[in-house]
Amino acid sequence: MVDLLNETCADILRKRKYIRFAMRTEKRYWVMLWGWLVLSLAYAGNTDKEVEAKPHNAQTKNWPASWTVPEKFQDVFEILIDDIPCLHNQKIKIRKKKLSTTMTARPTWGSLIFRKRDNRTYLLQVNNDKTFDGVLYEDVPEMARVGLMMHELMHIKDYQSRNFFGVVQRGWQYLSKSGKKKFEYEIDQMVMDAGYQNYLLLWALFIMEESEASDAYKDFKRAIYRSPFDIFIDLDEDGILQDSFLIL
Repeated sequence: MVDLLNETCADILRKRKYIRFAMRTEKRYWVMLWGWLVLSLAYAGNTDKEVEAKPHNAQTKNWPASWTVPEKFQDVFEILIDDIPCLHNQKIKIRKKKLSTTMTARPTWGSLIFRKRDNRTYLLQVNNDKTFDGVLYEDVPEMARVGLMMHELMHIKDYQSRNFFGVVQRGWQYLSKSGKKKFEYEIDQMVMDAGYQNYLLLWALFIMEESEASDAYKDFKRAIYRSPFDIFIDLDEDGILQDSFLIL
């Protein structure tokens, strides 16, 4: 009798575990199916950059004098410019460099050490290594670029809020996998809090599902950054999907 009871309980637990797994799998299936639809429709309509996740003046002339942005990046910045007024007085420059990722953002060492927080110079570095096994900026669809660029600008906003030791602390945090993941999750949350959830989702969907990045690079992104599934679930749990269109 005891053995029968133990087997029955074990069988129930196995079935409950299977049901929970099936429910999660089904939800993931529908989320990713919806994501593919979003991605397809968004990119299909991406010929003239007509539709956006949030209204903005694409022809704005309020270009911060302290920004040095090459013309090829200006269309993306014009979408973001009105929503990052905290960075308008910061010196921001874009530079091309060989990197191990698509883009990075950091203060210059000289301005970090010798200047006050408000007078720092920040570099947005764009990978130009043609042998890179990940994704180059030039290969990213326009609306996905917005999510990528906003993520990097939120790094600058984070650095801007910190003194010298706070920035150094971020550097130490980036030395461990768990610290790096926590850091990047916080930055993605800043992007979402700024109202750019849809663009962040498009960036994540592109790099994980559409790009020709190597499996090793996708594994790295999967281990450190929010997945498309994670972003979609956050949107759903926050009620955003009920209040606005996801499709850009």
